[in-house]
Amino acid sequence: MPEKPVKRRLKLVLLFRSVPNDDIKLRELLEKFGLIERFTPYVAGGGRGVLRGDEAKEWLERRRNEAIGELTLAVAIIAMLAAIVAAVRS
Repeated sequence: MPEKPVKRRLKLVLLFRSVPNDDIKLRELLEKFGLIERFTPYVAGGGRGVLRGDEAKEWLERRRNEAIGELTLAVAIIAMLAAIVAAVRS
């Protein structure tokens, strides 16, 4: 199943930014990508609820690690294709 563009954009943001330790910045990042409901049990009814910060930070760190892995794989594939093209041209 293809990855949603929002999650892909979140991974790209996490590649260049660390996961925030400040709960306010963490909340803002999750809200920006529409993920706050996942970590806030009492969002319905207008209550702000309690952000489960540790769980959110762990989840974002996993997304960051996935993004780093995906980027590493992409660079390796590009290098391999460049080597194949160079071998074919010589």
